[in-house]
Amino acid sequence: MKNNKKQFLSENKPLIIEWLFILTILLVLVGIILYCTPVGFGRLINSWNHEWASTWLGLFAIYWIEIVLIMIIWDLFWFRLSRLVETMYDELAHLWIKKKWLLIKLIRFKYGFDKLSFRMRIAFYFGGGNNRQELIDYLGYPTIVELLKSLFYIIISKTSILAGIITVLTFNSSSFDVVKNEVINLWNENTIFIWENFTKLSAVVVLVLLVFLGYFVSRHGVIRRAIAQANRKKLEEIVQMHRKLSNIIIEIILAGSKNVEYAINCYDLLVEFCAHKIQPDTPVTVRRKWVHQHYRDSKDFRFEDISEIELFMAELEKLKFADNVDISRWFWRSKYEFFSLFLLSSTSLNIDKINRLLFTKKGFEDMNQIPKKYFASSDEVEELDGDIIQAEVDEYKKYTLESYIIEGIELIFILYRYLKEIETMLHIDSDKPGRGLRAFTNKE
Repeated sequence: MKNNKKQFLSENKPLIIEWLFILTILLVLVGIILYCTPVGFGRLINSWNHEWASTWLGLFAIYWIEIVLIMIIWDLFWFRLSRLVETMYDELAHLWIKKKWLLIKLIRFKYGFDKLSFRMRIAFYFGGGNNRQELIDYLGYPTIVELLKSLFYIIISKTSILAGIITVLTFNSSSFDVVKNEVINLWNENTIFIWENFTKLSAVVVLVLLVFLGYFVSRHGVIRRAIAQANRKKLEEIVQMHRKLSNIIIEIILAGSKNVEYAINCYDLLVEFCAHKIQPDTPVTVRRKWVHQHYRDSKDFRFEDISEIELFMAELEKLKFADNVDISRWFWRSKYEFFSLFLLSSTSLNIDKINRLLFTKKGFEDMNQIPKKYFASSDEVEELDGDIIQAEVDEYKKYTLESYIIEGIELIFILYRYLKEIETMLHIDSDKPGRGLRAFTNKE
C-alpha cells in the first residue's frame, strides 16, 4: 500500500504542486474576504508600509516592489492554472472520445479558457532559456546601452506610475488634499495667464505651425511619410490575403469535420483494423475476421482528401514572407482568434500533419504505417500473443487515433473561430460609424 502511495505521488508530483499552489492562492483570498474587507486589508498594508518607510522615496520603492510581486504571483497563478486545466483536459478528452457533443463542449471550454488566460496574463513567462551557443545568438545579445534603456523603461512603466499615485494618496492624511489644491491652483494660474495673453497666442500658433512645417519638409519627415504610406499599402495587401484565406478555410472546415466525425463513428473499426495490420492471423476479438474481409486496406474507408489544404498552407506561407512578416504579425495580434491560428501555424503545422489531423485518405494511410517487423511478408515477422498485440493496440488508440481526433477537432474549431471573426471584420457593414466619420472628414 505504501509503495502504491509513493508511486502515485512520484507520478503525479507536478499535478499535486499545481493543486497546492492554486489552493494556497484561493485560501489566502478567501481568508482576506472572510476576516478582513478589501478596504481594511488595504489599510493594513498601508500601515505596515509606513512602519518601514518615512520618506516619499522609501514608500514609493516599497509600493513598487509590492506591485511587481503581485504581478508575478498573478501571472504565476494563471500559468499554474493553465497547466492544471491542460492536464484535466487531456484526461477528459480521451475519456469522452466517443461522445461527440461532450468532446466538442470540452474543446470549446478549453479554447475559451486559453483566450481568457491569454488576456489575463501580464507578461512574466516561467520557463528555462536556451544556452547561447550559436553565433547569431551572440550577435543578438543586447548591449549595455540597450539593457540600461530597458531598465529605464521599467522604472517609468505603468507599475511606477501606479506606485507613484498610491504613494501620493497614502503618504499622509493631507497629501491628497495638498496635491488637489496644487493642481487647482496651477490650473487657475494657467487659465488666467492664457486669458491675459490671448492676443499673443496667434504668434505661438504660427511658430508651432512653422516647426511642424519644417519637420514635414525635412528629409526625416519625407521618409517617415513614405514609410507610413508603404505600411498602409502593405496592410491592405495583408487584408486581401486574409480574405482569400477565409474562402479556402470554409472548404477545409466542411470536409475536415466530415472526416473526423466518420473517424469517431468508426472508432472501434479503426482499432480492429490496426490490430489486424499488426498481425492478421491472431484473433484478439471476434470482429477481426469481419474486418479482414471488408477492410483490407486504408482505401476501403470512406475518408476524403482535401485539396484545399495545400492552398491553405501556401497562403499561410505568403503571410510569413520577409516582405509581409512585420505587418502580418501586427495584424495577427489584433485578435486572439487570429493569434491562435498564427501560433499554431508557427509551431508544428504542415501539410502532412493537417492530413493526419483531418483524416484524409493520405493522412489515414500515413497514420497506419506499420513497422516492418509486423509485415506478414517479412521473413523475420515475430509471432505475438494476444496480450502483446493488445498493448500495441492500446498505445495506438491513445497516442495515435484518439490524439489525432482530439487535435483534429481543435484545429477545426480554431479555423472556425478565425473564419467567424475575419468575416465579421471584413463584412461591408462591420464599420458603419468609422466609415461615416471618414466620409465626414473626407478621409475615406
